[in-house]
Order: sequence, then structure tokens, then C-alpha cells
Amino acid sequence: MKYSVVLIVLALAIFSCKKEEEKILPPTISFLAGNEYTPNGAVVEVGRKLFFGIKAEGTDANLTNFTIKKKLTNGQVIPIMDTALYNQTINLSYLFYQNIEDTAVWIFSVMDRNRQSAFVSLTVYKDPNSQFGGIYYYPSIKLGYQSNTIYGHFLNAVSGTIHSNDSANTNPDLIDIFIYQYIDSDGVPTPAFSSPGEMDNFSTYPQTFYPDITSWSPRNYTKWDISIDNGNNAPITATDFYNAQNDSLLIVSYHDIWGKKKFKYVSAGKIIPFKTTAGKLGLIKVLHADNVDGTGMIEFEMKIQQ
Repeated sequence: MKYSVVLIVLALAIFSCKKEEEKILPPTISFLAGNEYTPNGAVVEVGRKLFFGIKAEGTDANLTNFTIKKKLTNGQVIPIMDTALYNQTINLSYLFYQNIEDTAVWIFSVMDRNRQSAFVSLTVYKDPNSQFGGIYYYPSIKLGYQSNTIYGHFLNAVSGTIHSNDSANTNPDLIDIFIYQYIDSDGVPTPAFSSPGEMDNFSTYPQTFYPDITSWSPRNYTKWDISIDNGNNAPITATDFYNAQNDSLLIVSYHDIWGKKKFKYVSAGKIIPFKTTAGKLGLIKVLHADNVDGTGMIEFEMKIQQ
């Protein structure tokens, strides 16, 4: 009996040691190779493109989270993206634009289901000879909600051109923005800025109000910075908006991590940052927004990068 007990204890000890020796391996992550991607140590003018390619793989478990952050020389860490996923491997490319900071370390990280993580990073420097770009200013743009028969619903942001249904259906590649009004879960009518790409991002509103969008190709996707409504960033003042003579304010006002598929509860006085599919940054200052039903309209000013 004593020998049996000893053997059991030894077996348990050996099994325990083996388990301790079995290490849970973290995921792997690296940059995609290619001349099109921004390299480590790149010197880039403000407002110019930054293009990053990432590949990652879960070793012992699927990947569940992917983040992008910027670390500045003063120690500040700026979150750019934080997204959930459930994949064994990922191959992703992301387009951003150089901001005004002199030096930024871009950090890309993944975490797997075992909460093991891995990261890669590179450093990008601002070109000291950077000059801010020009902007277009449109002092009055009027768009109609989905049931409005007087004003067009669709907008090309760079040219400021308003399109009717027929024109938009013929030229979907020109459409960056439209407006609609819907009833939220509390029964409150809300005007919302959106774009055709909202349809491809888990939303049914665009095709409900504008059914022709289902056949559009491409469906441009404009992102709306909602941080002014959730308290994460201070609202832009009217004085700042009117004083902006180049794209410097537009560049610092838009925050990628808060870029969402629509901007709800649009009302007079709000100044809303946005970014188009083509990467053009802009600001909308709302002058008037009907809040009655889908037959209403909205009027706003807009500044956007040339």
C-alpha cells in the first residue's frame, strides 16, 4: 500500500513538472514587405500618406484583438485603433496620414485567446520642411432627408456638388456623404450624416432609405469623428473653424479611433470632423437641421482638404 501511494505521488509530480514545462506560445506579428509600405525611419510631410502592412498568426490560439497606437516623445500614447477579431491569421493594410508631431513610434499589437500578445513598431519623423495644404470652403450646402423632394440627398465632398438620386445612381464613385433621419430606440427622431459605405458596415439604414445603394459600386465610406459628443475630445469652436485658412486644423481635429460609420443627433452649432474614402479630412459646421420627419433638410458649412 505504501509503495502504491509513493508511485502515485511520483506520477503526479512528474505530470505536474511536464505541465509546467509546456509553455503557451505567444502569437507572431511582423510587417508586410513591399515598396508601397512606409518603412521604419521614414521622413514624411504633414498630411502625406502613411501605409502600413501587418501580418500576424496565432500560434496556440486564435487572435482576438488588434490594436494600433502612436507613442510620442513626451511619453503620450495615442490610441488609433482597437478592434476585436477571431482569426488564426491576419494580413491587413492600413492607410493613415502624417500628423504634426515631430516623431511618432507606431506600435501594432495582437493578443490571442490565451491573452498572449506580441507587437512590432516603427518610427516615423515629420519632414521639417512640411507645409500645410490648401482647403476648399463651402459656406452653404443644403441636403434633404430621405423623403425630401426639394433638395438633393447626396454630396461629393471635395467639389461640394449636390447630387439627385438619378445623378448619384449614375456616378456612385462621386458620392461621399448623404443625410437621413431615423427614429432611435427611445423614439427620438435624429438626423444622421452617413455615407454609402455604412451599408457594408453592419447597418441597414442606408439601403432602407436609399434602396438603389445596394447596386452601387463602389460604395465610398466616410468616417465621422464622434468624440465631440462623447466627451473624449473638446469640441472645435466656431472661431477656430472660421479662422482655418489651411488644413492644419482639419488634420489635428480628426481622431481615427473615434471614426465611426455615421454621426447621429446632428443639430445646429455642432462642428463635425470627418474623413472620406480618399483620405480627405474635413469639418462640417451645422447651420440648421430640421427635426420633424424624413421630409426635412439640413444646411451646413464645410471645409475640406484640396
